[in-house]
This record gives sequence, structure tokens and C-alpha cells, in this order.
Amino acid sequence: MEHEKSAIKKIPACCVMLLISFFLFVSCGYRLIGSGSLPFDSVTIKPVKNNTYEPKLEERMHMALSNEFINQGMQVKATGGDVVLETTITTFALGSLAAVDETVKEQEIIMNVDLRLVSNGKITEFNSMVSPIRITFQSTGTVSESVALKVAASDKACREIAKEIVSKIIIEYAK
Repeated sequence: MEHEKSAIKKIPACCVMLLISFFLFVSCGYRLIGSGSLPFDSVTIKPVKNNTYEPKLEERMHMALSNEFINQGMQVKATGGDVVLETTITTFALGSLAAVDETVKEQEIIMNVDLRLVSNGKITEFNSMVSPIRITFQSTGTVSESVALKVAASDKACREIAKEIVSKIIIEYAK
């Protein structure tokens, strides 16, 4: 019975601390930034340029960008969007992370993307965008298994870079 009373006393203290923390963050000027604060509602994503030798990477990047803008509540239009996004994949490479007896067991995706956003004559450029997390895949097994894992890892890299791009655009326009 004593334990139950002390647990009940702790609940209001936690709520009070949470409420105080909330008021401190609000009073300090912190605010949540989302796509609602952007001065545009739609985006046209031009075909992605692939300056690497990796096949179909431009299609995966275009799809990842489209999905991320849609996830943020924006319309993606083939033409006539409020802003135009031009994207170029400049680097795609594989780096070895782990090897046993001169056989590579794990690799990482190294990918850089440049972008240019045109909005009402204003041009915003971001160069060498990369994934904020390291994207790796196992390269053990057959060649076809390794290729399938590489494709899945490159899809993930595209998604992570697309998230980073949209976040940078939101932060840039929220200023």
C-alpha cells in the first residue's frame, strides 16, 4: 500500500517537470519547423542526372525525392510546380569495411548529390549532400545475392539523402 501512494505522488511531479520543460522551450524561441512553413506547395523534380556508372541510380533517387516530398505533404508535379528541383548524382562508390583472408565481407555506399532549387528566380544550391548515416551491406554469398544487397543499400542511401535534402530545404526557407 505504501508503494502505491509513493507512485501516485511521483506522477504529478513528472507532469509538472514536463510542463516546465515545455514552457522553457516555448519561451526560448524554439519552434517546430515543417513543410507548412514553406512558401510553396508544390515541387517539380526534373529528371535526375547520374554522373556515375551505377545503372538506374537516377530512377531510385527521383523516386526517393518524390516520396519524401509527398511524405512532407507537398505536391509533386511533372511540370508547373511552384519550385523546380534539379538533382545531380556526382559520386557513387563502394568502400570496403571488413575483409577476411582478402575477401570483402562488408561494404559501404559512398554517394554524393548536388542539387539546385529554383523558386521565383531565387536559386538555392546545396553541394555534396550525403546520407547522415553510414549505409552498409554484407557482400558475402553469391554474386547475385551481393548485387541484390547493394541495390537495397543504394535504395536506402537514396532515401536517406532525400530526407536530408528536404530537411535542408525546409530549414533554408524557414529562416
